[in-house]
Amino acid sequence: MQNAHLRLARLEYARSTVKTHTHISVHVSHFIGEDEQAHLLSFFGNDAEVGAVTAAIQENHRFDLVRSDGKKQRFGFGQEASIYKANLTLKQQKRSIRHVVAISSLLHANGSAGKTFLWDDEVAWDTLSWASMVSLQGLPASPSWAGPILRKLRDDGKIKPLFGVGCFPAAVEATRYDLMETIGQARKESLIDFPETNGPIFWPPFELKAILGQVSRAA
Repeated sequence: MQNAHLRLARLEYARSTVKTHTHISVHVSHFIGEDEQAHLLSFFGNDAEVGAVTAAIQENHRFDLVRSDGKKQRFGFGQEASIYKANLTLKQQKRSIRHVVAISSLLHANGSAGKTFLWDDEVAWDTLSWASMVSLQGLPASPSWAGPILRKLRDDGKIKPLFGVGCFPAAVEATRYDLMETIGQARKESLIDFPETNGPIFWPPFELKAILGQVSRAA
């Protein structure tokens, strides 16, 4: 993958005590943040670096995220972040690379408390965004409603763009009741149609590899 480093960000963590000063940096492939709240962080590095950053996240410390353009912003995960660890084995590398994905408690409970996090709020991925909302909220819906419903939510200011690396995330600030109201209003305005016959509704498949790899430009 050419110029992949241009799409990466960097996480910097610093901590000083009376006797020591620690400054650690790791590479970031994906990130979702809202104001100063981090929701998702995918990073990799060697054992010592990754171990220190992982411990800092679990202890609710804060860190700086440095984008490829040099801009820096401070984030933290808050309490009860979930941590998922793995090893990456690369050719021509004697040692494997440590890979960690951290998820906030809010993202772990995605779809609850009147907020749904979306991986990508670009129109080209409306069907995936709508499928995520339908699945998380348990909505009776059709894939063909994706465009009209999401367009209506955007017009109503219920979709808030978030800060992202490797994605273009957003948060839909609407409860299940709000979404049902939006569906009903869209039907009254003849923006959507009900299926002509009863029966199961088939949704298109979404491959995780395609979803993670669909962003080809730096955030």
